[in-house]
Amino acid sequence: MYTPPAVAAVALALAGLLAVRTAPQLPPVDDHVHRDAVKALAAGKLLVAARGMPDGNFSRTVILLVAYSDEGAMGVVVNRRTDLTLARVFPELTPGSASVNQAFIGGPVERTGAIGLVRGPDTPADARPIVDGVHIVSSRETLETLIKAGTASSRFRVYLGYAGWGPGQLDAETLEGAWHVAAGEAGVVFDPDPAAVWQRQIARTDVIQARAANSQPRHLPAWSHRM
Repeated sequence: MYTPPAVAAVALALAGLLAVRTAPQLPPVDDHVHRDAVKALAAGKLLVAARGMPDGNFSRTVILLVAYSDEGAMGVVVNRRTDLTLARVFPELTPGSASVNQAFIGGPVERTGAIGLVRGPDTPADARPIVDGVHIVSSRETLETLIKAGTASSRFRVYLGYAGWGPGQLDAETLEGAWHVAAGEAGVVFDPDPAAVWQRQIARTDVIQARAANSQPRHLPAWSHRM
């Protein structure tokens, strides 16, 4: 049975109706790297799951944050492509070439609903900008129009569900070292090889953190070296 796309996923997040889940049980850390990561949290940033993330929903994931405030945060996992084609997910539509495009798992919340990410040219008027030319689409009509038009996967992707955090929850997880925070890039969101995105991003994070550690003054207190 056809399930219409969720038309208010972003609105739900901003209203505080976010899924609350148990924080990952990683070793506590309180060094400058993780404190800076918390300060960097914002819509448009990428969350890169740390090695050893115990939550199976987010292990080896890269998430684009689409909303972040004191009320909580919302994002979509951009590197978990499914085997489901859009033609199968939306059987009542008559999609064009996009019927061969595959849907992504955006997160564990509201997987019966769908939201989209699209980038220019000709971005729909009701799409909301996130970062680097990437816009989020939450209206059913716009999603269906893009699907029926056969919009290429290089500029349009559909995500089933989303990731959500309650007030302060993402900050706490980031401070514990569960997430690395990186600048959002359209090339990462629309990477043609999503399965390799996490490995590339975590390697990039390792390099950045090593440089940051080497730039710190010597004779720091012992706690500042804990990872």
